[in-house]
Amino acid sequence: MARFAPLVIACAGLIGLQEQPPRFQSAVRTVEIYATVQGRDGRFIPGLTRDDFQIFDNGKPQAITVFDNTPQKITVAAMFDMSRSMERDYPNIRAAGGAFVRALSPEDRARIGSFGFEVALSPFLTSDKVILQRILDEELWPGGPTPLWYATDMAMTALDREEGRRVILLITDGDDATPFLRRSGDDVRVHAERGGFIIYAVSLPGRGISVELSLLIEQTGGGRFLVGAHEDLGTAFVRVVEELHSQYLIGFSMPVADGKKHGVSIKVKRDGAKPRARKSYIASTGDSQ
Repeated sequence: MARFAPLVIACAGLIGLQEQPPRFQSAVRTVEIYATVQGRDGRFIPGLTRDDFQIFDNGKPQAITVFDNTPQKITVAAMFDMSRSMERDYPNIRAAGGAFVRALSPEDRARIGSFGFEVALSPFLTSDKVILQRILDEELWPGGPTPLWYATDMAMTALDREEGRRVILLITDGDDATPFLRRSGDDVRVHAERGGFIIYAVSLPGRGISVELSLLIEQTGGGRFLVGAHEDLGTAFVRVVEELHSQYLIGFSMPVADGKKHGVSIKVKRDGAKPRARKSYIASTGDSQ
């Protein structure tokens, strides 16, 4: 089967944007936050209601105008590190990708890509598991260095026009190492912040996730899964899907569309409850953030 053409999309117009003069509009805009809530034992806490949450914009409490505690559909770009440093794990990576695809619900949509010598993304954003499995089997290209930040930026660009929750899932050893296709962690952070992307990463046994990637995950409200030596990699991918399906959607009316970065925080009025969600948003004039 012929290889698909790598989806190479110019990101220069999205990365490193200059600050625009503040623009104020009277229309009400909604800030949407997806929150994971776990107890002291690490298990998800189901069945929470609107009254269990408090949300703050730059430290000021906001009225919750949108709330949904039903499973939320996923729109995800899954990027597989196929660089030389991952070579011994290629079979496990493909098998784990299959577990990920099987765990998706019929309403979820995924786009699959790989990075190494080249960064390639399938043109298909689909819920068709047959297509997704074929891509895993035939279209992950091995070898080369690790253009982690460029791959992450491309994955976000591929989902820029999609609505709702957008997730980037990385399987990688967590370090960017490439003499070409340069993007910095700061470039990726700006893109993720402006687009409201949620970043997840899974690392293989004996490997870690870099401090810079860990900080990006924390800022976006995502998750990091470190697979132990005797743990199944596919199980970690299933846990990612389970967590995403367990998130709460919480929204509030943007106080002012001033084009600036706003800090956002969530509290849960339950003993031992630990919420995890993105920590900031850009108060732009789009319909929702």
